[in-house]
Amino acid sequence: IGKLGGLKASLKVVGEVGWIGLALFILNSALVPAAPAVGWAMLMRAEGLNVSVWTALKASFMGFPINFIAPSMYLGAQPLKVIYVANAHDVPKRRVLATIIVSNVQEIGALLLVMIVAAAVALFRINFPPQQRWILIIGMGILVLCFGVGLYAFLGNFKPTVKFINLLAWFGVAKRKLARLRTHAHEVEIIIQRSFTKGWKTFLASQAVTLISAVSILIRPWIFFLFAKNQWLEVQYLCAIYVVTNFINMVPHTPGGLGILEGGFFGLFALFNLGEGQAEQMAAGFSIVTRVADLVLILVGVVLIFALNMRAFAKSVAKGEQKLRVGDAAGVNTPTETRKIVRVEEPKVKR
Repeated sequence: IGKLGGLKASLKVVGEVGWIGLALFILNSALVPAAPAVGWAMLMRAEGLNVSVWTALKASFMGFPINFIAPSMYLGAQPLKVIYVANAHDVPKRRVLATIIVSNVQEIGALLLVMIVAAAVALFRINFPPQQRWILIIGMGILVLCFGVGLYAFLGNFKPTVKFINLLAWFGVAKRKLARLRTHAHEVEIIIQRSFTKGWKTFLASQAVTLISAVSILIRPWIFFLFAKNQWLEVQYLCAIYVVTNFINMVPHTPGGLGILEGGFFGLFALFNLGEGQAEQMAAGFSIVTRVADLVLILVGVVLIFALNMRAFAKSVAKGEQKLRVGDAAGVNTPTETRKIVRVEEPKVKR
């Protein structure tokens, strides 16, 4: 940032944003973990899990630092969320896990929906070179195809997880462990499929709330330019920045996209000449403000992790050492639990 935009000039841009602009930018960034957490709480309530919105918010903000250092910005903290919520409210872990999976699908779906609209607007209103145009179209097509296949597998109740476990068992991989895991994976998939179909009203309401997260990412540059330059950034540039930054965040790379995301900002700002001849300085300033917001959310998550005694578990999750054990995923009932559990037949393995 210092070399490309000039440190003094970049900090001057940040100063022009001001404390009010910075505070609004951080609050807007906080919607990224907060909105999906509210939608997730709605899904858990619909599943009969008496989990408060406050608990879901705490779990989501604790997961932010872990997601930040994970290969993808949107996945990585699920084990921490499952254990914290299940222990805090004494609910079966497998049912919490099922709602997290549905919530993740909603979050990715919201991002992808806004990306499709944004890409269409950008392609229609910006004169991209043919090569860049086709890269954008093909990239969006691959994302939509992958998401559509996964969603169809759950909606059609094809039990992709169970079939994958059966495939591993057919190859003779850890048959005893897979035999125990298969039943629980089958039940989790039934809960997921039920959330998509029978609970469709709650699903749509939760999806609408989760969509706020994607929209908050879209309007970040608008907030920045409004306070830094008193300039209303045109919608096609908002859309182009949104599409590129989310491509970067979805693909495994450096933690938080460090270096890569900043390079994307510099390239886009220079390409569109944003900032009235100060494209590099504006890109650097936007990168700094974005990282300040990330740092604040990371600090909030770390404070919650320490305050709620989740430090050791969070550390193991961040290192990739902590996985949900078969017993955890199963959510074995304690004698005090009186909740009604759906019993399903164990799918047979072809031998």
